[in-house]
Amino acid sequence: MNKIAILGANGHIGKNLISYFSTSNHNLFLFSRKKKLFSKFIKNFHFTNSPKICDYKKFEKFHYDLIINCVGSSDPAKIAENAHIQNITEYYDNKIINYLIENQKSMYIFFSSGIVYDGEFKNPVKSTTKLSMNINKTKKSDFYKISKINAEIKHRLLSDLNIVDIRIFSFFSKFLDLNSSFLMADIVNSVKNKTVFVTNSQNIKRDFVHPKDLFQLIVLCMKQKSMNSAIDLYSKKPISKFEIIKYFQDKYGLTYKIKKILKNKTKTNYYTTKKFNELGYKPKFSSMDSIMDESKFFFDYD
Repeated sequence: MNKIAILGANGHIGKNLISYFSTSNHNLFLFSRKKKLFSKFIKNFHFTNSPKICDYKKFEKFHYDLIINCVGSSDPAKIAENAHIQNITEYYDNKIINYLIENQKSMYIFFSSGIVYDGEFKNPVKSTTKLSMNINKTKKSDFYKISKINAEIKHRLLSDLNIVDIRIFSFFSKFLDLNSSFLMADIVNSVKNKTVFVTNSQNIKRDFVHPKDLFQLIVLCMKQKSMNSAIDLYSKKPISKFEIIKYFQDKYGLTYKIKKILKNKTKTNYYTTKKFNELGYKPKFSSMDSIMDESKFFFDYD
């Protein structure tokens, strides 16, 4: 039995982890700034051990074996509007690091992003890919990327602490906020509202990690007594945009049209080919598996 703190528990990834941890014997300490809304969500689960819904002010008062940091938005629209995301990320990251300094047996899992590699992602990330960023030409939309890079650099310098940075490239589940500006939210909304999905001709490629594979990695990290590293998370196989469209067209009757969109800066191949075997991680599901398994919750249970 472990004592596990999840910060940003009301977010997309946080909700997924809670759904899988709910049937375990672990003691959960769940932190969210939206406590009333979060309390309603928690009622959907039958926990083996009742979780504690906590105030961030009381974070330092408890002992944790594992701290999972899910704080922050990855919604492109919200990121572009929020130049303070750097401060938010740093505040909670420092809060956890200060805790680790006093409790060095605890492990910290930080959710980073594939965006730390920067670039246009004309090709997928590989083992030789390096960060290349012009610091003299930064803009507001760079704050999210900078916040993740800054956190990862700090974590590697604190090599005596147990910190794992998990870089997620794409993620889809039944807990996706349909008000977000992600590709999958747009497609699901088009089906639900019976509207035409408008897109361009660019056949981008994404890697949607299955929630079960994400949880598998978390469990593997928990088994490590000492670890300080960054991991690129990947599924069994990535997927192209038009493969996704074809599936929703055949399964749910999605209609779409191609429209020429000027000045499109979409990342073409936003996924990694870097594999790691140190922890024994082997994804069981492809991106298509993830989409098939999780999309049904938006339609089959309406």
